[in-house]
Amino acid sequence: MPGPPNPAGASGHYGGSAVKKSVLLAAVGCLVASSALAQPATLDQVLRELQALSQRVGRLEQDNASLKAENEELKAKNDRMEATTEYLRDNASATRKTLAEDAPRIAEADRVARAAEWASRLSWKADLRYRHENVDPEEAVTDQDRQRIRARFGLTAKINDTVSTTLQLATNGGNNDPRSTNQTLGEGMTRKGVAIDLAYVEWKPVKGLTLLAGKMPQPWQKVPSLLWDGDITPEGLAVKYVRGPFFANAFGHYLSERSTASDATLIGGQVGAAFNIGSAKLTGAVGYYDVGSVQGKITTAGTGCTANPAFFGGPQGNTTVLVGTCATLANDFNLLEGLLQADFTIGSRPLVLFGQYLENREAPTLDTFWAGGFTFGRASAPKSWEFGYLYQSVEKDSQFGQFADSDFGGGVTDTEGSVLRIGFAPARNWLLNGTYFMNDRFVDAPGAIEREYDRYQIDLNYRF
Repeated sequence: MPGPPNPAGASGHYGGSAVKKSVLLAAVGCLVASSALAQPATLDQVLRELQALSQRVGRLEQDNASLKAENEELKAKNDRMEATTEYLRDNASATRKTLAEDAPRIAEADRVARAAEWASRLSWKADLRYRHENVDPEEAVTDQDRQRIRARFGLTAKINDTVSTTLQLATNGGNNDPRSTNQTLGEGMTRKGVAIDLAYVEWKPVKGLTLLAGKMPQPWQKVPSLLWDGDITPEGLAVKYVRGPFFANAFGHYLSERSTASDATLIGGQVGAAFNIGSAKLTGAVGYYDVGSVQGKITTAGTGCTANPAFFGGPQGNTTVLVGTCATLANDFNLLEGLLQADFTIGSRPLVLFGQYLENREAPTLDTFWAGGFTFGRASAPKSWEFGYLYQSVEKDSQFGQFADSDFGGGVTDTEGSVLRIGFAPARNWLLNGTYFMNDRFVDAPGAIEREYDRYQIDLNYRF
């Protein structure tokens, strides 16, 4: 008996209504044929079998539709994947091309960023001073007029969060004088000398503590007197500590290093406090300075006499004694200091009052320094001004002569007198100063004749 026709179409999937009719005709044929060979069946049986067969065909059609939907979804996914692959392939090619084109620009931007970061860790400062000066010692036949310049240029580099270093160059007067950065004009238009003025490292390991090493600014607290020449930049080590109103400084500096003799040194310390009382600020300190290995050393070069490098041009007023034909320093210098400064405001202008006392504990006589004065106003902002007055007395062996201010009394001890100062700021970063020294020299030296010493200076200062 021939079997029923294949209900599937050429594509292998079940078709629509035509397929359903073919399936039903084939089923009917099968039933008729089977009924011809078997026992006669009732009409109800035939209908039930047709209904069951129809249900099976319905399920097959549902399965076929589900398969077609899944097939279409898979095809859509495949198309999307192919499109994505093509996009990624094209985009990767474009990206490689863009990177190749941008590589030089990226490298340049990185270089600029590194340079900017490096530059941000640097700070610069510089100043230029032009000075007209008249020097009139009483014992001189004529006074001296001269024009002088001072130029300084420095930078500070921040190494990391706790360490910085500072380097500063300055004019040096042509003779490396530690007490002067002035260069006199009128020497045949010669080139002017420049030397290292500052070169030190500053380390702040914890809050309030600072360690310095190298050639540095003076690390002790000062008042506006002329006990110390402001151009001196000590060489060695220093420690500074501040906690609340209290401060302390300690230092060890080299004056001369010699392989065949003891090194001359300056070792000392200072403690003090700065605190407010109402609207005033008071600062006080006591200090001790030990100038070592200078007593008995040759102060002045001459025939058969080699001066110790701690001395520059002689004893600068200190007492000497002859050893053979060589002048040597008579006394040691252990200096005990006290200072006090009060800062007030009168109206909108600052007023500073100060006093200072120093005694050389190793000199038998002529061992005392004292100073007092004031400054009113501050010449900083454009059109602002200031005025100041100082009186001080420097006995012959009160201060180590190499540290004495080089302008007051001509840069020697055994001096006393007044200093008048006035300042005016015509514009930003421009300061006009006038200073007049009315001093007496050789005041207490045995057998010396007291002489007047006058000096005035007019300075044009520019900061940039």
